[in-house]
Amino acid sequence: MLGISFDIAHMLAGFLVLASFLMLYQTRLLALLNVLALHALILALSVAWQARIQDAPHLYITAAIALGFKAMGLPVTVIAVLP
Repeated sequence: MLGISFDIAHMLAGFLVLASFLMLYQTRLLALLNVLALHALILALSVAWQARIQDAPHLYITAAIALGFKAMGLPVTVIAVLP
């Protein structure tokens, strides 16, 4: 994992930290939910990138689970329940 691959992995990790700090800043539930979905999307991208770099296809399943449940499933469910 040298060169640009290493830089992209660090950039995605930095975006995860930034999204985590954004979650601390939110005061309203819907805003927090949007940032949580953004965090989950970045997490899925980061895991998929590591799967590609390390040639580990089982990590694609982990990325799909994070994308499906945390990035899409949870926000849709919470928005459907809220009045």
